[in-house]
Amino acid sequence: MDDTHYEFENITLIGRLCYLFMCIEKYLVSLYPHQNWLPIAKRMWQWTKQEYWEIGLDIYDEVVPEYIFEFDTYEETNIRTYDGNLKKEDYDEITACFKDITSGNPKNEICQVLMMPSKFGNECECCNSFFDIEPYTLNILNHIRKILCSYNISLPDITLINTFSFNRNKSNERERWGKPVDAKYLSIILN
Repeated sequence: MDDTHYEFENITLIGRLCYLFMCIEKYLVSLYPHQNWLPIAKRMWQWTKQEYWEIGLDIYDEVVPEYIFEFDTYEETNIRTYDGNLKKEDYDEITACFKDITSGNPKNEICQVLMMPSKFGNECECCNSFFDIEPYTLNILNHIRKILCSYNISLPDITLINTFSFNRNKSNERERWGKPVDAKYLSIILN
């Protein structure tokens, strides 16, 4: 686990986010194999192809149990959290994923796992320097990997994100962040 820094040191932020999604998918399908995780996976992988980070983060945040269950009804959730933009069908589809698993309690491990991309995204969005945010992103990746290992879930193959590499000494900030890409080909749920 201590080699997380070396494994990811030349991987862009978008590549690291992809790896985080790959870990989350393994967690979901391994621990809850009978649930339909398609609605969650679709929103996760939409993030990677957005030109603006905050748009991807907003799409993803719709699946975070802590947010979707913050209020008791669809109407309250839609107005207070999603400014009236969340369709009832989407709300029903997303909440059905968590039936009998969680009510959105932030102490539940699944809630913590699904909150990781939001924390990753919020920290990155508020930072202009790749090197300033790097330790935080590596801590998140290390944390999700430890959770997978605690359940004897095999880690995703890191070579699958080698296409998201950059030259640490020669790249500019934009290259270190990475370009938007439709990375759903990395998903074990969507494929």
